[in-house]
Formats: sequence, C-alpha cells, structure tokens
Amino acid sequence: MYTCLSPNGSQLTSATGRLDTLLVATLTGALRLERAAPGQPWTLTGRMLGDFQISALLHEPRSGRLFAGTHGNKGFWASDDDGRTWRQLKNGLTSDHVYTIAVQYRGDRTVLFVGTEPAMLFRSDDLGESFTELPAMKDVPDTDKWRFPPPPHIAHVKQVCFHPTKPETYFVCIEQGALLKTTDDGKSWVELHGYEQPDMDIKFRHDAHRVVQPLDRPSDVYFCAGEGLYVSHDEGATWLQLQSRFDRIGYPDALFLDPRDQRTLYMGGAGEAPEEWRNTRNALAGVIRTRDGGRTWDELKNGLPAPVRGNIEAVAHHHAGDYLAIVAGTATGEVYLSDDAGDSWTCIAAGLPPISKAGHYRWFLSEEERAKVVEQMKAWKDPYQLRA
Repeated sequence: MYTCLSPNGSQLTSATGRLDTLLVATLTGALRLERAAPGQPWTLTGRMLGDFQISALLHEPRSGRLFAGTHGNKGFWASDDDGRTWRQLKNGLTSDHVYTIAVQYRGDRTVLFVGTEPAMLFRSDDLGESFTELPAMKDVPDTDKWRFPPPPHIAHVKQVCFHPTKPETYFVCIEQGALLKTTDDGKSWVELHGYEQPDMDIKFRHDAHRVVQPLDRPSDVYFCAGEGLYVSHDEGATWLQLQSRFDRIGYPDALFLDPRDQRTLYMGGAGEAPEEWRNTRNALAGVIRTRDGGRTWDELKNGLPAPVRGNIEAVAHHHAGDYLAIVAGTATGEVYLSDDAGDSWTCIAAGLPPISKAGHYRWFLSEEERAKVVEQMKAWKDPYQLRA
C-alpha cells in the first residue's frame, strides 16, 4: 500500500499496517521513500517520471494501478508495475496540464476524475483508458472571469470532493473562479456564493482550495479558500467563517478529517498569502487541529520548525485502526512525518526537489532563479490556443 504525497492527489490511505512506503510528488518526478519499521530511518529507493513536475499522485487499491498527473503539458500517466514503467493515457483528455486526480467507488464500480488547466473536469469508468469531459461545468455564469493570478493566468480544477452518501453529488474547486456543486452527476452545476463577505479582498475572491464532508454529518461541508476556512450546515446553502486571513493559517490549502473522529479536522498552509513570501522568502507555514468541529484550534508544532519556511504544499494521512500518520511536504523540499496524529513530528527527508503546486516554489529561490521560473511559466500555453 502506497501513501501518496502530492499537492492535488489522494490524501487518505487505509490499511492494516503502519505507514512504510511513501510516494512524493516533486518538481522533477515522483520519489519513493521506504522504511523497514516504525522508528527506522527512511531511505530513497526509487525515482519515477523524472523529467516531469508531478501535480497529483493516486494509488487505486482495487486495481493496484498508480496514476500521475503532471504540470507543464506533460500529460496523465499510469503504471501497473509499481512505477517501474509508465504509459501516457490521453484518450478523451484535451489538456495535458493535469492538476488533480480523484477516485470514487460506486459499489463495484471505480470512477476516476481528472481536473485540468484550463479548468475542465473529465471522467473515466475504465481506469483512465478513456475519458469523457463534463462540459456543463462551464455553463455556470462568469466562467470568463475565471483566472489564476500567476502566469499564464489560466484557472484550473484544484480539487473534487464527493458527497459521502449521495454518489451523484460532488463539489469542485476552481482556482481561481468558483466553488461548484452538482447533484446530478455533472449534468448541471451551481456556483455556491454564501461564503463571500462584503469586505473580501478581491485578490482572493473565488479562490477555492479544498472541500471535505464528514461521513457522520453529511449536511456539514468544510471549505478552505484564500480568505480562510468556512463551514456550512446545509450542504453549501449558507456558510459561517471559522478562520480568516488574520488567524494562524491565513492562507490554508491542505484540509482533511480524522477518519477516527469526524469532529477532528487538520488544516495546513501558510501564515500569509503567496505574494507576501516574496520579501522574506518565508511562508510562515504550519499545521493546526480542531477536535470540536472548528470552534477551537491548536497548532501542531512539536518537532516542526517554528514556523516552517517553505509553504506546506501537500499533506497526506495514513489510517490503520487507532493509528493515524500525517505527512507534510514543502516547497523547499522537506518531508515531515507525524506517527502520532500530529502530536510530534520528524523530518524524514530534506534537500529534495520542491514539492509544489505549479510555480509556488519560486518564492523561495534567489531573484535570478525566480525570474527564470517566471519566464517558464509565461511560456505554458492553453491547449486550445495551441490548436487554434
């Protein structure tokens, strides 16, 4: 069983044993880290897709297939032999910028979803061998205003969250653009607006990052965005803000529920928004936890730098009975592990290539290196423009 650490791939694995194999998505491929037993050192044992920046990793346990979504027109890939060999899957995909991968189980059926840049959502019912776009997602108003601030200024699908009891209901986060919901399996969509505040900074309006829903309270929806964290108790109709840009994690990205107790949530991210990292080359990142559904929070910093310099760009967790491991990866190439549900942390790898969504890692480079990355970002093109 692999636990995958990537900015926009799978977040949870469940098994009978403790975490011992980790796949890490980096700027230059996916790295395999392994340990012989808890408490033993982690060793780099493999590298895959070394020419690609990996945006998302997913291990599908029923088939054993590994999936990788790549950034920068490198496409969508699958492996059936534990990552030794890979093949590109593109039948029906019209974008090679893959941002997110999600899997949903409907009885004995496995449904795979892939979100891309530009913001499109594709579905596969045959483990990626063929895809069908869900085009109605782009029928909501104001899609022409969807725009990601960094170059090439094209919005993307960041995350897909499935309702725990209604398989045809799911949420899609467009960064930046909208928080969308469908209740008819993608045939029609609505944009949810109730979380917006009159004084919301225009730079973070519609900056949708991640959604989670408790299994035991499916009417509750937690949503983190550029302006903080929100909760809805009516499946997204109305919202209450729980955390703002002025709280400890002012720019949250990672968000997940404890599978052992669905009133416990973890949230990771930066203390300030990305443009603030420019001056200090420090994201002031961290991880916080609530045990009461979001009313009160504690920072989990035992063993972590205070604060973490490189933004926490990826978080994954591994569940086995009473055991919960949490792994966090940074834009400066560190991997931190907690084997006790966040109570203490250890750096298990450092000096890795950046673990980064798109070009976030550039803020921690020198001015000269950053300028080169920005020029590369400007060169990335919308596939529709390439075909025009």
